[in-house]
Amino acid sequence: MAARKRRGDIDRAAVFEAILGDLGRGQAEAPAPPARIPLDAIRLNEQQPRHHMDPTALAQLTASVRQRGVLEPVLVRRVDDEYELVAGERRTQAAREAGLLEIPAIVLELDDREALEISIIENLQREDLNAVEETEAVLALLGLTLDLDPSGVMALLNDVYQRDRGRAGDDSFSEEQRETAVELFERMGRFTPSSFFVNRVPILSFQEDLLEAVRTGRIAFTKAQAIARLESPEQRRALLGEAIEQNLSLSQIRRRITEMRADEAVEQPIGERVVLALNSAKRLLSRRRVAALPEDQRLRLAELLEEVQRVLES
Repeated sequence: MAARKRRGDIDRAAVFEAILGDLGRGQAEAPAPPARIPLDAIRLNEQQPRHHMDPTALAQLTASVRQRGVLEPVLVRRVDDEYELVAGERRTQAAREAGLLEIPAIVLELDDREALEISIIENLQREDLNAVEETEAVLALLGLTLDLDPSGVMALLNDVYQRDRGRAGDDSFSEEQRETAVELFERMGRFTPSSFFVNRVPILSFQEDLLEAVRTGRIAFTKAQAIARLESPEQRRALLGEAIEQNLSLSQIRRRITEMRADEAVEQPIGERVVLALNSAKRLLSRRRVAALPEDQRLRLAELLEEVQRVLES
C-alpha cells in the first residue's frame, strides 16, 4: 500500500519512493532536486535511531567519499537558521572525515514527528541498524504512526499476534489500527507484526551486557539470544566473553551451553537439581507459550505435570 500523508505539507510516498525506492503502488511526484549544503550548517538529530557506528565500515565509506564524493543526497530539514539531519548520518560523518565542505542534500519541510518517522524508515530500509536499534526503531515508528505509548504498542502487537492464531484479541483497538500496523510492516518488508512480536521484542529483556554487545556489533543477535537462555549470570558473562574473544559460531555457543548445564547438573545435589528444574519450568510455563504448542505436545505436557504432582503428593 502507498504511504499516506499525515498532513498536507509533505507527500511521504514521494519522499520514500525517491530516496528508498518504490514502497507502494501509487504514483507520486518526486521531491525537489538536491542542493549543496555546507557541512558546518548541518546539525545531528538527537533522536536518530542509530546509536552505534561501526568504525571499520565508516573508514571504508570515508575512503569511497574521498575518491568519488557523496553519490546519494542526505535528507535535512530547516530548523531556525540551520539544517537538521533527518537521514544520512554515516554519509555526513564520512564527508566530514574526508575533508569535504559541502554535501548534496534534499531539504524537506517537516515537523518533529515527520522527521523522526522518515529517519526510522530510511534506516530500516537500508538495514543500517543493529538488531537492538532496529527493534527500538520499529517500536518507535509504530508509536508515532498510531499515536500509542510504548505499552500501547506492545498491547497492539500482542492483539495482532493473538488474532493471527484465531484467539480473542484486545477489543480496545480498532480494525483500522490493526490494518495500519500490518501495512507498516508490509512497507518495511522485514517482519510481520506477529513474527516481530515473538522473535524481536524479547531482545529488549536481554541482560544489559548482552544488549550492549549486540548494540555495539561485538556479537550477532542470534548468538546473544542463545546466551541469554543461560540462567546463571556468571555463566552468561563467561560465555559472552568467550564468544566475542574466540568469535564462536552459533553451533559452538550452543554446544558450550549444553556443556555448562551438564557440568552444573553433575555438581549439584539431587534436591537442588529438582528445585532448579521446577523453577526453570515455571518460567517457561506461560499461557502464550503453552497455547502456541501443537495439541499433541500440550497433551504430553499435561501428562508430565500430572505425574510430577503425583510424585510430590505421594
